[in-house]
Amino acid sequence: MDLRGKRVVVTGASSGIGYLLAKRLIDAGARVIGVGRSAESLRQKFGSRIHTIVCDVSDPAQIDAMIEEAEQVLGGIDIFVSNAGFAYYGPIGAPDWQKDSYIFATNVTAPIYILQKLTYQRRRPLVFMLTISGLGKMLLPGFSIYCSTKFALDGFIRAYRLEKPAHVKVIPVYPVATFTDFWRRAGGKDTPMPFPWHPAGYVAWCMEMALRLGLPSVYPSPIYIIRCLLVRVLPVDLGVQAVELLRFKAWRRRHDQ
Repeated sequence: MDLRGKRVVVTGASSGIGYLLAKRLIDAGARVIGVGRSAESLRQKFGSRIHTIVCDVSDPAQIDAMIEEAEQVLGGIDIFVSNAGFAYYGPIGAPDWQKDSYIFATNVTAPIYILQKLTYQRRRPLVFMLTISGLGKMLLPGFSIYCSTKFALDGFIRAYRLEKPAHVKVIPVYPVATFTDFWRRAGGKDTPMPFPWHPAGYVAWCMEMALRLGLPSVYPSPIYIIRCLLVRVLPVDLGVQAVELLRFKAWRRRHDQ
């Protein structure tokens, strides 16, 4: 796919993978709208270079307004990159309906709802790229709530592919740990970052190449690809889980949890 002139919306564009991907798409000649929760962060990252929209994707009314504004500004949407999401790190803690609902609304309900909004009674081609995470297929202690949201997304995309119309292409993305503020926001500055790691810029490059080449999925980490193959026949996750459990227990002691 030639990205020049393509009308693209990227959520979670004010930091990390979303910001770096939006930059790459702008440089490739795409017409990009960056979406994020903070007007100040969007302004600092993009200035007046592109149109930006402030939107908390946990709120359906804000999603409706964001999509309407994006379509008016761009004249339509060719590619939507659903990248917004966040994690909690730590024990599940005390009952907290609002906290649990917020992460599911942001990580799961929002991308499904956006896809519904963009495809219902639509006949124009659409590419829907969705950042899922390697933890959509792998379990680690400390990330039980986050893992559950990503497993839900992975299951949804796998089933949706069986029923989707031909003019809609979905591209799930499975990055592993990236060097961004994601982990600090999940559980503090000392949140252990699970192995393997890769730079966020590399993930953004892989996502751009997937759009250009029309790839069905994006697995940026070769180590993670090998893991996904081996786990079908061998308990390869047990060693990683044992190490991460020790790191999780140490984190809990530091935080008196």
